[in-house]
Amino acid sequence: MAATTEHLRKIKTFEHLLPYLETELDWPLEEYGFDELTFEYAPEELGLKAEEAAKVKTIHQLRPLPGGQPWGIFFIEFERKKLPVVVLRRILSHLALKKRASVNHADRVAFAVGDLLFISLFGEETSDQREIAFAHFHQMAGDLPTLRVLGWDGADTPLKLAAVAATLQRRLRWPDDPSDAEAWRENWRGAFRHRLGHVIRTADALAETLAALARGIRDAALTLLRHESAQGPLQTLLKAFQTTLIHDLAEEGFADTYAQTITYGLLTAAISRTEMSAGRHGTALLAENVADIVPVTNPFLKEMLQTFLKVGGRRGGIDFDELGIQDVVELLRSDETDLPAVLRDFGNRTQGEDPVIHFYQHFLSAYNHKLRMQRGVFYTP
Repeated sequence: MAATTEHLRKIKTFEHLLPYLETELDWPLEEYGFDELTFEYAPEELGLKAEEAAKVKTIHQLRPLPGGQPWGIFFIEFERKKLPVVVLRRILSHLALKKRASVNHADRVAFAVGDLLFISLFGEETSDQREIAFAHFHQMAGDLPTLRVLGWDGADTPLKLAAVAATLQRRLRWPDDPSDAEAWRENWRGAFRHRLGHVIRTADALAETLAALARGIRDAALTLLRHESAQGPLQTLLKAFQTTLIHDLAEEGFADTYAQTITYGLLTAAISRTEMSAGRHGTALLAENVADIVPVTNPFLKEMLQTFLKVGGRRGGIDFDELGIQDVVELLRSDETDLPAVLRDFGNRTQGEDPVIHFYQHFLSAYNHKLRMQRGVFYTP
């Protein structure tokens, strides 16, 4: 295994990756080179806008290999140090089969959402931070696809590399019987987890993580506000707030309110769902119907959340992923967030206090830790 982990550490290009896939995972590549095994796409061919295409260096698809593979396998190299989820989601929407075959272009191959595998490179090629990620979208009924990643870079510890190598060996090996497509799908999909690599079991850890995600939503909302037309969904919502609530509400204050309300509303709904499900680990939280779960004992939060979520999702003008809202949903419903354990931790330290109010106090403190207080609406549930 030591040789395998060192092999992983040295992989910095797709050309370096191919021998590993062939010798360690039995992919039938027949020692062909990368250019012979793939064909290239221009970013616009996969539906990318100019600002999204600027983040992409190259896009290649692996040519179909012997055995009738159900998988569409794409190699994508990015310019930046982080994996741009929005760009991958855009490519996914272009490649994924629609419910009605008539909406697919006749000259474009299409795949089921769960049959797409993206192998991505990002970061400086000469740096130990050069990262490789195998990425897969998982879709729950009625919700947006969520991204799960198995990745590594040259700076990872031997233990981390050994764990990645073991997962690759166990899950992403080319099957002995490629004709059993369902078994192949099940095994490969088993390689992928949510982005968060640790389990959150304490109230403090959850409040800190949610605050960081909320700051990201705030920044994304502020950016969209400044680039939208006067008729854009967030600008329209801001004007409604200025008319009915606070006449001099600035964009910065509105972005704070928006981020706090959505993030904390999602948490409140997740806590309510966890309590209703008798403390089971995990929750069926969905972004688009979450306001229905917020308890009626908190009508102000419920109404605000319903209003804000109307401008997002499939029927609204804003992608939840683009704003970072989907990241909060994934955090709260994933196996890496143990909400029953969080609630037990809270109960052990604060006898009789409402967890919703307690969490809000810690969340707001963490949210403002790196932000100077902006003029806006801050409420206590």
